[in-house]
Amino acid sequence: MNTTQPKQNYKQIIHNHMLGGKTISTMEAFTQYGITCFLQRISELRATGVIIQDETVKQNGKRFKRYWIDKQANDLSDEVTL
Repeated sequence: MNTTQPKQNYKQIIHNHMLGGKTISTMEAFTQYGITCFLQRISELRATGVIIQDETVKQNGKRFKRYWIDKQANDLSDEVTL
């Protein structure tokens, strides 16, 4: 009997990360999860109705975007199917 859980896809990994109240950037997605197509996954999540907030951050002379989910805004939207 196989009791292992199915492997999560990148979209589910990113979604669960942000649902945990954490922010994530492109570099963090790569270093933590090995995700190289992060922005495409963000677009796919938004297309399914997930409300993802973002802001441009400047750190060490570099600019990048940080993404997160506002749980209250998503609670008001319909159920999301990944």
